[in-house]
Formats: sequence, structure tokens, C-alpha cells
Amino acid sequence: MKAPVDQAAAMFGGPPLVTPGERMTYRLSLKGIELAVFQFGVGDVSEVDGKQTVIVQSRATTSGLAAMVSQVDDQFSSWIDVQTGRSVRFQVDELNPKDEVTEHTIVDFTKRTGATFPVSFQIGDGEPKVDPQTTSQTDVWDFNSFLVALRAWEPATGARISIESMRSLYMWHIDAKLVGTEKVVTELGELPALEFECQSYRLLRNGTKDTNNPDREFTIFVSDDAGRVPLLVTAVTDYGDVKLEIVDYQPGTGQRLRP
Repeated sequence: MKAPVDQAAAMFGGPPLVTPGERMTYRLSLKGIELAVFQFGVGDVSEVDGKQTVIVQSRATTSGLAAMVSQVDDQFSSWIDVQTGRSVRFQVDELNPKDEVTEHTIVDFTKRTGATFPVSFQIGDGEPKVDPQTTSQTDVWDFNSFLVALRAWEPATGARISIESMRSLYMWHIDAKLVGTEKVVTELGELPALEFECQSYRLLRNGTKDTNNPDREFTIFVSDDAGRVPLLVTAVTDYGDVKLEIVDYQPGTGQRLRP
């Protein structure tokens, strides 16, 4: 099922399909019970390591009854090249209830050498630890940049693509397939959507499959219109059906980076 590396690069190429100031808010629920709020936002264009990048940030925080049991506040920041859509830098911060960073991860894709790139991880005030991550592909994505790239992908029905993406501290192999179009009902109304089926598995630092971690399957629905807004993500887990549903969308005030 794995697509050739050069095919993945060609299909996912070009400027990112985002607009500065764009904002999306989602509700994460398990068996209909709200667990968390997920926010996705696009910032301004700035220079990072000599490249023009746009910062894209997402944040997951527990809500409802789940917040009474355990408080989770994870932030994901990506600096994405405005010409290629590739990640330049990826950062993950886990915060405590006092907004203090308890875990900090940095992936600097500009420091890639051959098939490896450094992953820096720090807990609290401890010393950062750096592990080399091996990849089998020309380009490596991250949590945010993969979602942004999927917005712009316009394949024929049945087309497949295989990528490798950093989700937090670890890299995942993801196979995605466009299965067709579907009507999706959200709080924004009923909208036509492209349906992408995805399978993923975690990779070890040497780039091989982590056989001790189960494979994951999920489906992503992206609006089939000019906005190409991610509307819904569904997954079946051992604990029941999980849904990430959009509840608010703000189109932004800047100029869309992808013509």
C-alpha cells in the first residue's frame, strides 16, 4: 500500500492552503460524551532559518467531566515553508494547570543529515535529550502540516498516499486513501465532504514499525468546496467511537497563501 516517495512529494507539494488569522474549533467526544476542545489556528508569516514560514498552531485541552478527572493541555506549533508546504520546525509543549511547560519537544527538520534528523525532548527543568530519528522518505511531515497538506490534496477517487509524520515525540507512518464524497452534518450545517480513510502505525527511532504499539485507523472528512475545511475525524477504539467535530470556523483576514 505504500506509495513511492517521489509520488508523495509531488502530490503534497506547493504552498500551504491556509489563511493568516484562520481559526477552527472542534469538540472531541467519546460515545457522545465531550472530553476535550481542539483548536487550530494560523498565524503570520515570518522568517525561520532563512525560510519564509507561516506558523500553524493547534491546542487540545480537556473539558466537561474529563477535566474534573485529568487536565490535559497540549500545544502543537509548526513553522511551514510558504513555498513548499514542508515543515521547517515542529514544537510540542505539554502544560500543567498553571500554564507551566512540563514537557517540551522540538523537531528541527533543517538539521536533517541523510535519512536522520534530531528530536529534542525535555521534561521540566531537566537537561534536553536528543535522539536521532530515521526516516525512509524524502519529506517528513508533522501533526499540523499533514492536516494542512490534506486540505490541498485533490486526487482522483481511490488514490492513495503514504507519508511519515511526527505527531509528538514519535514518528508515525500514515496511509491515506480518498474513498469518495459524503454529506457531513455538523453544527455549521450539512456540507459535502471528501472522505479520506487512514491507517497508521508508530515507528521506532530506527524507522522500523513499533510492533508493541497497535495500528490505528481513522477517517477524515474535508469540505468539498473552496474552503477545504477539515470538518470531522472519526475513529473506532477499544473504548468506543471517538469523534472530533467542528463547532466553529473563522476564515481569517489575511490573503490565502495557496492561489
